[in-house]
Formats: sequence, structure tokens, C-alpha cells
Amino acid sequence: MTNSVPVRYWIRYLAAAALVLSISGCGQKGAKLQKSVVPPDKSLFETGHEYLGKSQYIKARLAFQTLINTYPDSELTADSYMAIGDSFYDEGGTENLLQAEDQYKNFIVFFPTHPKAADAQMKIIALNMKMMHAPDRDQQYSEKAEAAAKKMIEQFPDSPYAEVARQQLREIQESLAKSNALVGDYYFEKGNYRASKGRYQYVADHFPDYSELDEVHYRRAQSLEKTESTDEAAIYYQKIVQGYPFSKYFEEAKARLAELGKPVPAVDPKLAAANQAKLKESAGFNVLRPVIALTEAFGFKGPPDPYQAAKKKVAEKAEAARAQAESGNGKPGEDTLRRTTPRTRRRKRRTRRAQNSREPRALPSAFLLPASI
Repeated sequence: MTNSVPVRYWIRYLAAAALVLSISGCGQKGAKLQKSVVPPDKSLFETGHEYLGKSQYIKARLAFQTLINTYPDSELTADSYMAIGDSFYDEGGTENLLQAEDQYKNFIVFFPTHPKAADAQMKIIALNMKMMHAPDRDQQYSEKAEAAAKKMIEQFPDSPYAEVARQQLREIQESLAKSNALVGDYYFEKGNYRASKGRYQYVADHFPDYSELDEVHYRRAQSLEKTESTDEAAIYYQKIVQGYPFSKYFEEAKARLAELGKPVPAVDPKLAAANQAKLKESAGFNVLRPVIALTEAFGFKGPPDPYQAAKKKVAEKAEAARAQAESGNGKPGEDTLRRTTPRTRRRKRRTRRAQNSREPRALPSAFLLPASI
């Protein structure tokens, strides 16, 4: 009789434990079942990205387009539009890049305030830069890239890509200026001096940052001399003398002014420094260029993708700003708390907690074992 009470309590205890375990098991199964149910739009989106990662572009586009058509109000619709453009961009080739351009333009029209709108515009710049030809060939893609870069600067001035677009615009306009200068050279060599001076004037007016503007001024002055416009020719010789003392045409321009009986101006140091800053190192002939072209033909890495290069520049700038903020390099007397970022403050709090945890503390009495054990 004395042992019946403990047995009864043991039976109740085991029954309760079994009930708790069964409820816990049901809860876990329910959680797994709930986790396995993925919304259909999300499932399509994930499927599209899986195909995109495997370079199965047609299947990827089909998944994204199905999402757009079936779930037009989904929060993933905008990203699906963008992903279709990315699939064409990644697939490459002129036709696919043109398809990507249309898709990105539609994305900006339909979702002008979307966080990825600036990315879409940057990719429009990049894909046209990928299709740009040498200055002595057709410049339609250079002109489209120039227009896209200007639109980025005007429409997304606060985007981190805006500064990159300005740098790309300089590169694009360098190619356009060179192309027009070559046309002027062609007219000059053919003796069509009126056409050549007009083309050189176009370069000077539209591309003031062109790195070879001194040569353009010299060629225009020569064209003007050929058409007996010596007074106007002297103006361009004087531009060379004033602002391009480093030019190979500097001495010749001075000599022409003297022969024409025109005043020879002094060099303007500020103007000369500004013009010299615009100089671009000429690519010239590279003996390795045929080898590079051959390796690219076999699938080896070629020049960096313009969009990826832009992303890298933006990321590096953001990382530099973050590092500077975390280093605490603020103005003298500035409050320390204001100079630190939330991440820095969290790290400091964790450090203090870790230091405190290492200090020996007395255990609560509930955790102390009896002396008899």
C-alpha cells in the first residue's frame, strides 16, 4: 500500500509526457507542411531564376512572363520585368541586347519610382557601349549610349550611378568626337575644305572636352586658310598658342601667326592646365592586340562588362564611405555618438557585454547543489 502512491504518480507523469510529445510532433509536422507551401507567384519567380542561373534563357523568360500574365498584381511583377531584360542582356548578341533595351525601357515606363529603375537605365547605357564600334565605323550605338548616359544624369541625379554615367559619357563622347574628326580629315584630304572646316567646328562645339581638340583647332585653321579666311584662321592658331603649349602644333601655330602678321598671345597657365587635364593616353598600336583578340575568340575573358564595372565602382565608393564613417574621422569637437554608425554602436555594446560576461559572478542559490551531494 505504501508503494501504490508513487506508482500512481509515475503513471500520471508518463501519460502527461506522452501527450506533450504527441502535441509537439503534430506542431512540427504542421510547421513543415506550412513551410512547404510556396505561393505560386514566388514559385514561378524562383523557377525563373534557377533557369537563369543555368543559362537556360528561354525557359527563364517563360517562367517570368507567366508570372506577369497570371499574377499582374504580384509584388514580384516588377522584378520579373527586370529579370526578362537581364536574361536578354546575359545571353548577349546584338539582337538580344536590343531586346534587353526594349525591356529595360518598358520597366522604367511602368515602374519609374522602382528602386531598380536606375539599374535599368545603367544597363541601357552598358548594352549600347557593348555594341559601340571603333571611331572609323558606324556610330549609331555610340549616339544611343550618349543619349542614355545623359538621361541617367538628368532623370536619376541622386543615384550612385549618376557619377559613373558622367565618366562613361566622357568616354562615349571621346569616341564620337574622334569619329567626326576623322570625317573632317577625309574631307580635308579630298580638298573639300568647306566641308572639313564645318566638321571640325562641329567637334569643337559639341565635344569641348575632346582630348585632341588642339589638332581639331589646327585642322580648322588650315581649312580656313585654304578658303582664304585668314582672319578667322588666326583665331584658332591663337587658341592653340594660348591653351596648348604641350601640343605638337604649338610651334607651328606661332609660326603661322607670325607669317599672317597676327599677334602671338602669351600662354594662359590656367587654361593650359585645364586642357592638359583632358588629355587621354592614346591606345595606339598594341603588339598583343591580335593575341588578345584570339583568346577572346576562344572564350577567354575579354574587357569588363560596363554594367559590372559600374556596379564595382559604386560598391567601392560605398565601402570607402562606410569605412570612413566607422573610423570616426569627423570634424573637431563633433559628438562621438553622432559620428558613429548604428553598426559601430551595436558592436561596442556587444563588446561591453562580452567583457561583463567574463567577470566572475555568484551563482543564484537555486543553482547551488546541497553540500551533502
